[in-house]
Amino acid sequence: MVKLYELRIGNFFHVELPPTQKKNIKQVREIRQKHVLLDGVWFHLDELIPIPLTEEILLKCGFTKFEWIRESNVFQGTYFNCKVDENGVQAFGADLNNLKPVKYLHEFQNLFFQLTDTELEVHFTESDLAEDEIELSAKPQFVVLSSNA
Repeated sequence: MVKLYELRIGNFFHVELPPTQKKNIKQVREIRQKHVLLDGVWFHLDELIPIPLTEEILLKCGFTKFEWIRESNVFQGTYFNCKVDENGVQAFGADLNNLKPVKYLHEFQNLFFQLTDTELEVHFTESDLAEDEIELSAKPQFVVLSSNA
């Protein structure tokens, strides 16, 4: 479950959208003690699904991949660089000092703000934000049987 202290206005999360059992990306607009307003709908904190930080997400955040480093996935940003591996993303400065490792987009947004005092711009496409684009893989399917005797 996402903790209240991890949230900031502008953070992105997946949320489930019943009854379709799909999920989509929503942005935090307002924060209360146990509920968060995401694009006009209130969700409980335990309904927020963190978005794993991937190479694709880094590209949507304006980072560019170092093409000349073939043995690892290193991305360059305006303020710092990142290395992507199986443990998530390791951010590091120009002096190669490691910053904080992060696994999720909202953590990366928060780290970016702490380091730069500016918001991280994430350029999602309409299909990224669509309600039926990304299916939940581990969601059980239920069948309702009607007994009309």
